[in-house]
Amino acid sequence: MLIPEGGDKVYSRTISSRLFKLVVVLTSIWIIFLVGVTIVYTRLSVQASKSAMLQEENQRLREYFARVIDIEKSFKRNQELTARLAEMAGVNLQKLDEPPEIEFDSLDARAPDTGVIYHPMTSAESTLTPEQLALQRVPYGRPLYGWITKTYLDLNDRGGQHSGIDFAVKEGTNVAATANGLVISAGWDDELGNFVIVDHENGYLTTYAHNKTLLVKKGERVSRGSVIALSGNTGYSTAPHLHYEILKDGVPVDPAPYMD
Repeated sequence: MLIPEGGDKVYSRTISSRLFKLVVVLTSIWIIFLVGVTIVYTRLSVQASKSAMLQEENQRLREYFARVIDIEKSFKRNQELTARLAEMAGVNLQKLDEPPEIEFDSLDARAPDTGVIYHPMTSAESTLTPEQLALQRVPYGRPLYGWITKTYLDLNDRGGQHSGIDFAVKEGTNVAATANGLVISAGWDDELGNFVIVDHENGYLTTYAHNKTLLVKKGERVSRGSVIALSGNTGYSTAPHLHYEILKDGVPVDPAPYMD
C-alpha cells in the first residue's frame, strides 16, 4: 500500500508471495552482479596501472642495458687500443701487476756502471712500475676535443703531405700533452707559430702548433693530461686551430691510431 500525506487517495496493490520472492531474488542477483562488476573493474584498473608501471620500468631497463652494452664496447675498444699502444712501446701488460725490480738507488741520478744520466721523474712517475712508465710515455688520446678539419696525409698520398691532424677550436682552448715526457722546444716558428715539442724518451716526439699562449718552457717535464698551451691562430694559419703531430724515430706517423 502507498499512503500519501493528507487526505489523498490510498493506492494498494496485491501481489503473490511467489512474485515477491522472485523480485527479491532478482534484486539480490542484480546487486551481487553490480558488486562483482565493481570488484572486477577495480582489479582490472589496478592491473592496468601495474602494467603501465612495468612497461615504463621495462623501457628504462632496456635503455640501461643499451648503455651498458655501449660502455662494454667502449671498454673493449680501449683495451684493444691499450694493447696496440703497449705493443708499440714494447710493454708486456701481463707484468704490470708484478713488483718492479729496483736495480739502483732511485735517489741516485746515475745508474751504476752505465754512465747514463737520467732526467729526474715527476712525483707521479716515481710511483709507476717500469712497464707502466713506458706505457705512460706512449702518445695516447687527443690533445683537445674539436672538429678535425684536416687529417694526416703521407707524402705519397695524392701527391701531398700533411704530417699531423688539425683540430678546429676556439682560441684559448686548453691543449694537453698526450703522454709523459720532457719539453725539448717551446717557442716561435714562422710556420708553426707558438709551438711545443715534447720528447717522450722512447723514440716518440709530439708537436703542438699554432698556439696563442705557451704554458711550459724548454726543460720542463709534463705528464699525460697536463695543460701545456692555449690554442690559437698563430704562424701559417688561416683560422683558429691546433696542429698535432707524432714522430716515431724521427718519422711522422698518423696520429689517428693513437687517439681514442
